[in-house]
Amino acid sequence: CFISISESVTELAKEYSETGEPITDDSTNLHKFANKLEYLLQFDQKEKTTFLGTKKDYWDYFNDCLAKIKGANDGIRFVKSITELKTSLGKGRAFIRYSLVHQRLADTLQQCLMNQRVTSDWYYARSPFLKPHLSVDIINHLYELNEVQFDVASRGYDLDASWPTFWIKPNDLGRPLTFPSAVPVASINSD
Repeated sequence: CFISISESVTELAKEYSETGEPITDDSTNLHKFANKLEYLLQFDQKEKTTFLGTKKDYWDYFNDCLAKIKGANDGIRFVKSITELKTSLGKGRAFIRYSLVHQRLADTLQQCLMNQRVTSDWYYARSPFLKPHLSVDIINHLYELNEVQFDVASRGYDLDASWPTFWIKPNDLGRPLTFPSAVPVASINSD
């Protein structure tokens, strides 16, 4: 799993370097990376539920780690403001996307892993996050993504259901298209 994350990071960096364009949801390399990262974040994660029995996920781990850290909780506050997200998984996906756009993914995960009390409360012993040599390697690879620009929105997709597999351009978000009127309507009717 760790090796595949490093390969995915390398492929994203290569794609960005070759195209010079920000990575969007059209990128199959982004799809692979997102799925591998999500697998890693859920690997050997302890089962937790809310008081009402709703399953908790890695979003809740990030929230527990970062909510009280000044400067590190901007992404947490942003995701909490997205009312269309209903599940912990959807919020986690939005948080990852926010972190990629703001080049904070490595910093964010590193902040969490430094909080060993919370991390060991969320993960069993087989998790790479509890093995210092593996977690350092993971973080180092994720820092490579700070050199890559991402154009992925945290809104406008059903992140509760799945990762997006195509890019919604800004005008596809339900806003009406407006075009400047080149010819007055009166002149069309007078012909």
